[in-house]
Amino acid sequence: MNMKILATTFFMVLAINYFAKAQDVITLKSGQEIKAHIIKLYPKEVTFTSNNTDTVSMQRSEIISLRYKTGIIIYLNEIQRPEFATELFSDSLYLLGQNDANLYYSGYKPAATGTLITSFFVPWGLIPAFACSSTEPAMQNLGFRNQSLMQNPSYYKGYTDKAYKIKKKKVWRNFAIGTGVTVGLYIISIAALSAVYVM
Repeated sequence: MNMKILATTFFMVLAINYFAKAQDVITLKSGQEIKAHIIKLYPKEVTFTSNNTDTVSMQRSEIISLRYKTGIIIYLNEIQRPEFATELFSDSLYLLGQNDANLYYSGYKPAATGTLITSFFVPWGLIPAFACSSTEPAMQNLGFRNQSLMQNPSYYKGYTDKAYKIKKKKVWRNFAIGTGVTVGLYIISIAALSAVYVM
């Protein structure tokens, strides 16, 4: 029994030690690495806590990358932006948000399916198509997997922008399919009736 208690205690100590060491890492342009808990990434600065200190803010221009304890690495200013672009679109968190939306967003299905069904009734299918494509996805339909990342402005915008594009694309694709099928059936019906009258 004592051996079991000893073994359990040993593994608990190892686990506590592991999670205590599992920290985010901020790599500066100077080469210095700061072990910290990253709170938020803003367009011009990063806020974090280090060694149980108060919240610290640091300019993004001083930082090369952020490595989260989950394994995600965010490289800041990794893309040389064109003059007309904003800082947001060169942010790898924005790009990560877009990539995750491609993977996880499927909340467009009710809107796309409803549009497909109503598009068989030309031209009434235009009404839901316009309504659905002009409405951004609701928060509960986004399907994101990481709540903490969604609290970041750059990641949130990347995810929601991409989700909105996906929704519009799927809605209008289904409208085109439904309308195409309806028009095709109409043409076939006219051709069949014409053949009957000719006979």
